[in-house]
Amino acid sequence: MSRPERLISLMKLREVLRARREARAVGELFGEIERATGVQEKLISLIQVNSQLHEPMSPSELRSRAWYMRQMQEQLEVLENRSAFLTTELVQAREALLYHKKREKILEERSLVARKDEVENRESRAEGQLPPHGARQNK
Repeated sequence: MSRPERLISLMKLREVLRARREARAVGELFGEIERATGVQEKLISLIQVNSQLHEPMSPSELRSRAWYMRQMQEQLEVLENRSAFLTTELVQAREALLYHKKREKILEERSLVARKDEVENRESRAEGQLPPHGARQNK
């Protein structure tokens, strides 16, 4: 393996590792988004169930219920913001993954070109060491 070919192979290996890291990040972000969405759905259902008044309440029960409703609304808002942020991060991670995959493909093509060049160089050196065609050898 020639020096340029070796360097290209090392660069490709680095891109493969970066692509794996980005793929892992994409998977983790996707899982986080799914978990946040699940919790959001549960909170929405809890808010709907608790927003209906079924029976008369004392003032302290009403205050307590209002406080819990505010807490659930705040948590829902936090989860919505988190989902929006994670979605943005997911898009960026996918773009980074595609970038590293493209670089890996480009480096693979460069590796093939470097390998062909090395083979051609070896052949031309080998041809240069052969005696000229049709030349007689002295014995």
